[in-house]
Amino acid sequence: MSTDRQPEKKSIRQYIRDLQVLDYRLIVSIVALFMFGLIMIYSAGGSGGAGLLKRQALIGTGGLVGMVLFSYVDYHKLVSLSGAFYLLSILSLFLVRVPGLGKAANGAARWIVIGGQQFQPAELVKPAIILLTAFLVSEINRKLRYIRADLFVLAPGLLAVALILKITSNLSTAAIVGIIVFAMFFAAHPNKKVWIWVLVLLAAGAAFFIMFYRFYVVPTVAMTVNGTVPADSSFRAGRILAWLYPDVYRQTAMQSRYALYAIGFGGMFGRGLGHGIMKYFIPEPENDFIFAVIGEELGFLGCCMLIFMFIYQIWRILVIARHASDMLGSYVAFGAAVHVSVQVLLNIGVATSMLPNTGISLPYVSYGGSALLLQMLEMGIVLNVSRQIPGKRVLDEGGAGRTGLRMGRSRAA
Repeated sequence: MSTDRQPEKKSIRQYIRDLQVLDYRLIVSIVALFMFGLIMIYSAGGSGGAGLLKRQALIGTGGLVGMVLFSYVDYHKLVSLSGAFYLLSILSLFLVRVPGLGKAANGAARWIVIGGQQFQPAELVKPAIILLTAFLVSEINRKLRYIRADLFVLAPGLLAVALILKITSNLSTAAIVGIIVFAMFFAAHPNKKVWIWVLVLLAAGAAFFIMFYRFYVVPTVAMTVNGTVPADSSFRAGRILAWLYPDVYRQTAMQSRYALYAIGFGGMFGRGLGHGIMKYFIPEPENDFIFAVIGEELGFLGCCMLIFMFIYQIWRILVIARHASDMLGSYVAFGAAVHVSVQVLLNIGVATSMLPNTGISLPYVSYGGSALLLQMLEMGIVLNVSRQIPGKRVLDEGGAGRTGLRMGRSRAA
């Protein structure tokens, strides 16, 4: 009689746990946010919602396929090409100035049009700068205590910020790139006294804003007679003025005011999906101000649910960063977490009038092909970092792993 034992059948949960696979929780959060975005785009689009939904679904499906493919590409190989990616992203910015190819709107040249499709080259800079900065800080590491090494790490990011501002006049994207670079730099710096410089920069920013307010905003408001932004003011200055004095610059502050009305009308539970009214008054509500549509139709609870999904996703990315197999993977994932965090904060801050209008989309949710596609490809790289975590997988982590490495430590630590 044979004594061979039959293999014990595993449940689906056990099977997933035993597989050396991706962080499925992160994948679920990405797909959930994408599907939620499709629903809200359809609702916000009104009579044209079906067309917007079809295009966004097509691009998003391609993005999901690309995300899965990128999850199988070793991030070490991608980072080894980060210099080339960075150079190509910087050169692509100049395409917005090519006649017949670039497109300008609202005082800024941010888009190129190819085959009837719009694309923002500045979106390429975000993942490119994450990969390059991760490479630089992981290679230089302890030498960051020297000023020359610090400047060497910061130089690509500062150059990118300057070119984005100069060529595309896209302050919001420049701010995101700058925050990503400085956050990764400060997180990697071995001398934690560098955080003193963070306080210095914040103080300098506050002083600049006070001077701007005192010597530009106040005199401009005093000279305003009919409530419109003076002709000699830039569109960016006009947005700041409208943010500070919405009752004076009513036309410029229209989007922000209507967004607040929408969120207020939503109350606790909202008017109901598809029953929003203010989306017919907010210009292009499916883009930058889709959070206002969510607030009106799904209410405070709907907004909290969305914010929770973003917090959960950022937490999962940070778990991956903490337990990555090496410093390079840690900083790649950390940079992606900063990217998502900053973009969410800026978008919601604008919709709630906590910040001036910036033109920043809500990741996965807002309508827009280039941002959605590149966001998902970036998450594919993060998933590859999770794939290479040694020992007990990040799937079992509740925030404190058993065999994971602390962020910033090398593989041999």
